[in-house]
Amino acid sequence: MSVKHAQPNLSQSQASELVKRLYGLTTSEVRSLPSYDDQNFYVAAEGGEYVLKIMNTEDSKKPDLIELQTYAMSFLHKNGLPAQTALPNTSGQLMTLEEIDCGYGCQKYLVRLLTYLPGTTISKTPLTPQLLFEAGKTAAKMDKTLEKMDHPNLRLLERENFIWSLSSVALLDAYIHALDGDPLQELIKSVIRQYETYVVPRRSNFRKCINHGDFNDLNVLVQPDESGGYRITGILDFGDMNSGYYIHELAITIMYMMTEHPEPVEVAVNEECVFVTFTLLTGKHW
Repeated sequence: MSVKHAQPNLSQSQASELVKRLYGLTTSEVRSLPSYDDQNFYVAAEGGEYVLKIMNTEDSKKPDLIELQTYAMSFLHKNGLPAQTALPNTSGQLMTLEEIDCGYGCQKYLVRLLTYLPGTTISKTPLTPQLLFEAGKTAAKMDKTLEKMDHPNLRLLERENFIWSLSSVALLDAYIHALDGDPLQELIKSVIRQYETYVVPRRSNFRKCINHGDFNDLNVLVQPDESGGYRITGILDFGDMNSGYYIHELAITIMYMMTEHPEPVEVAVNEECVFVTFTLLTGKHW
């Protein structure tokens, strides 16, 4: 996101005031949570725990897309997956566009109050075969469930030239100059060329679905289970949802699990882990 000051920068007192004004809740604790280009706050209020999410100004200009993402989260939750849901404000709305001064003039931000999901990110957890199995299982169940979702604005997920979609790998050519002088530049050029040569002509053979698009090590929460292992307790951040292919979700999941594993190649080839789990549960063959 290149627009200057697009990311919100509210103080804790501003966040507390928003929760009181929009949701009628008096906060007992407010603290910042990590975020890439939005702003998130943990909020404890009147016996409940929530996440106050303030969208950046650019995404706030796309209320129909954010509403669709919010609906998808609720749809997954109703179908047994650990996704957040949005709470209605005192006017019954799941999100509102608020004009707020974060220190560089008043700007408009979409605001939602989401349920709080317990757990720690999978990035802080030892990636055992059992947990990798759970990651593949959850990603597969998520995509199979989203395949059944109906919504009048589904067309908005056809995000042409969306840089974060694996359908848009060729767009990376425009940024390859940033690696001038880096020995990795030629390797990355080669990957892009192979994608264009071997993947693009075969895309019509792939099975389409709705992708979460960012099933990464910071967007998956886990907690210890009764067997001494871990279970997945949260899927976060649906901002990169797009109309893609099952193979894309699989590739994204494997790649992020590889980055956190001490022996990354094991993630991709271990038959007990992500690939076989995803394939068996989706019934898709590549």
